[in-house]
Amino acid sequence: MKIPWKLKSQIFLVVEQLKAYRLLYLLQKYLTGRSRIALDTVAEWRKQLSELKEQNVGGIMFEFGAGKNLGQNLLLSPLFEQQYVVDLNPMLDFDLVNRTGLALAEVQPEFRYDSVHDKAQLNKRYGINYQAPYDARHTHFKDNSVDVCVSTNTLEHIPRQDIEAIFTEVYRILKFGGVVSAIIDYSDHYAHTDPSIGLLNFLQYSDEQWQRHNPGCHYQNRLRHYDFEVLFQSVGFEVVKNEPSYAEPHPPEYIAPCFNTQAPSLTATQGYFLLRKPDTNQAQPD
Repeated sequence: MKIPWKLKSQIFLVVEQLKAYRLLYLLQKYLTGRSRIALDTVAEWRKQLSELKEQNVGGIMFEFGAGKNLGQNLLLSPLFEQQYVVDLNPMLDFDLVNRTGLALAEVQPEFRYDSVHDKAQLNKRYGINYQAPYDARHTHFKDNSVDVCVSTNTLEHIPRQDIEAIFTEVYRILKFGGVVSAIIDYSDHYAHTDPSIGLLNFLQYSDEQWQRHNPGCHYQNRLRHYDFEVLFQSVGFEVVKNEPSYAEPHPPEYIAPCFNTQAPSLTATQGYFLLRKPDTNQAQPD
């Protein structure tokens, strides 16, 4: 559905003021189709699967920002003994979970799917333990107890200070040598439903101007690839893979001064990071 972005931002502002989040979800599910599985989304899940297979991971996985359909978690389920997947607010929709599972079985030949109807079945059949509401800044895990953390298209919706707190916590709970696999969408999400604007439209606005179009229920932090690289390293992670990608051939001519216009990755529309918690037990060179 095509929706002018400024109109959409005003609708979100009204939703925020009225706290009509349930109505927003129903509109996304049945009217706009924003809750449906898309081919590019499956490609991102396959990217995560490929990267994690390359790292030969297993054991315990943690994901914050799991979302409504858990398609990525279903696809990754053969890799892990247990997945703990959480959302700040309850989002799980078993109707979408089952639709997504059946759709995955059609496009992913090795994937087999049996429908589930509650959290107990989800955990028993696929090793997926869903918890919400859950604050990823303060988890229940012990130090050095989790093998992998995964994040896909979630970090762009979290304020910077909360990202720092979450990754400080992730660093604590990851085992030495454990990895984080993160895909981040740097595009202006209003462009997803308004083809009249580019994927980097929001870079034209100052922080004050952008605040008028950035309600909490559609929050975009506008952090760029270079911001995340610095943030991850400041927490203590080793950056193993650092892959910005560019899908906008015509960025805005004017970029607001609040962005680093000299950074090559300013105009990235997506990024991938593979991070590792350094293994302090590893032998040091002489």
